[in-house]
Amino acid sequence: GDISEALALAVLDVCGAPAQTAALCKPGLTVVVVGGGGKSGVLCLYEAKKAVGKSGRVIALDYGKDAVEKLQRLPFVDTAETCDARNALAVYDQVRRLTDGKMADVVINVTNIPDTEMSCILSARPRGVVYFFSMATSFTRATLGAEGVGADVTLVMGNGYYPGHADLALRILRESSEIRAMYEKRYGAP
Repeated sequence: GDISEALALAVLDVCGAPAQTAALCKPGLTVVVVGGGGKSGVLCLYEAKKAVGKSGRVIALDYGKDAVEKLQRLPFVDTAETCDARNALAVYDQVRRLTDGKMADVVINVTNIPDTEMSCILSARPRGVVYFFSMATSFTRATLGAEGVGADVTLVMGNGYYPGHADLALRILRESSEIRAMYEKRYGAP
């Protein structure tokens, strides 16, 4: 009753991503969300920060300058910068700089464009996790690319379902006034 149908449909469309994020992220980890300014990106950023806590770090990367400026104002984003996720080496250098060479424990890809697999794989530390929620992801490109560069990372392909995902996503709208305001502006206020 406290969430309009339009708002509920918008958040339920991508509810698997923040639920999987919550499962992958643990206290103290460094998490990079590529495509952080999008519909599922902000939900993932929120859940990542909730999971990693003050001892962890959440980094948002997005192509759009306006999106990054909005992300920089969110209390659950530690760092937000622009990037072109199709440029794997540039993103690798950027994440290396932002993490003092340690790279990310978890990289979450929620972009809506192809050819972003390698930037995410290269951004993860050895034995790190790369979660692809983007439907533009090529399974072949990701697996063969990781093999080709000798990246010892766990690749997780999101299918949109995770136990409790709907309740978790609706809870985010109730907990985060910032995300709720963003969603209401984009997808319709109650």
